Amino acid sequence: MLRLTPLRFTSSIHRPLTFLAHRSPRRPFSLTPHHQAPRFRPSSSEPPHVLTPTEAASLVTTLRSRSVHEPLERVSYTIPLVFGTLVCTGAFITAGIIYDRNQQTVWQRWLADNNIGWRWLRGDPQAPRPTMGELWQEKRRLLLEKRQQWMDSVVATLGKWQQVYGLPEALRRMALITAGKWASMSESERTLFGLIAINVVVFGAWQVPRWTPFMSRWFLHHPGSNRPLTLITSCFSHKEGLHLACNMVGLWSFGGLVHDYLGREQFLALYLSTGVGANMVSHAVSLAMRRSRPLLPSLGASGAIYGLLSSTAFLQPQASVSLIFLPFFPIKLGYALPAMMGFDVAGILLKWRMFDHYAHLAGASIGLGYMAYGQQHLWQPLVKNIHDIRSKKSST
Repeated sequence: MLRLTPLRFTSSIHRPLTFLAHRSPRRPFSLTPHHQAPRFRPSSSEPPHVLTPTEAASLVTTLRSRSVHEPLERVSYTIPLVFGTLVCTGAFITAGIIYDRNQQTVWQRWLADNNIGWRWLRGDPQAPRPTMGELWQEKRRLLLEKRQQWMDSVVATLGKWQQVYGLPEALRRMALITAGKWASMSESERTLFGLIAINVVVFGAWQVPRWTPFMSRWFLHHPGSNRPLTLITSCFSHKEGLHLACNMVGLWSFGGLVHDYLGREQFLALYLSTGVGANMVSHAVSLAMRRSRPLLPSLGASGAIYGLLSSTAFLQPQASVSLIFLPFFPIKLGYALPAMMGFDVAGILLKWRMFDHYAHLAGASIGLGYMAYGQQHLWQPLVKNIHDIRSKKSST
């Protein structure tokens, strides 16, 4: 996650700053005194005070500190943190509901394909149960059928457009090639492509000058803004092309393995929760330290990407990765992750402000914690409870 530095106020070094007394405004000639705006009468015994460079720098620092800290006295921790917690909880509950519904569809398909659904309806204890491999194969067949149906609908729609609207043959072929490429992509590739597309669209919006005020208000998280929605939107926001490219390369590189391990529903819930959770930690720490350091706005998907990196390192610590600043020296993830987290610790200790180091560390910690304990203590009990509630409703 990238920090945006505040504007710096500079003055010319060729002339010292001079503070003079208040001058009277212009008025018509009159013999009567002007009491509202008395004339300035310079005194030879009191020359104007000239600030030294040290005094000028001290004054600018004091004014900058007041402008940063004084309006934030009424800032509350509660609303953004409660909002972020509700978002993360809602993401996992929604993912669990969708996952259970999809599993029910796969289960029913397996029963129908094996012609043993009637035995389950009769409550036969000897009825065979599917293995995870059989359910996975059934899910794959279901996905292939849906893709074929989608391709058939695309072909029919393009043919209709060609007949009714005169769609050129070259455009029709290009659309068919694009649709075929999309249909041939795996589920994880589709998910990652969708996330990348969202980030690219938001990046494009940043490049429109007239939209900058809106983007700065709703896609840039500032700890003192009292706009908790930006905890979410800033996770998909990038203003610089290099920042976007680095994060999207990381998303494509580390997201596939985690997606295949968790499944689409759980992966999306973890991705969103990691990004929002990293922003929550950064938000709380920034407010707690606002007396000693200025509050800076932040944006970017780095917190979520760090979560994917740590998750991949947990699953395959022996896999190699090439760091951006060391592209020709592949490093095992088991060593690369501690090195990158150590870099962020150094950034905190040395007070570097270019990156949001607290968000990076929080994202990596959330990813490691979830891969170690989340499946067993969070996801599985959640899905079981959702399934039990659905079963009770269907039985009644």
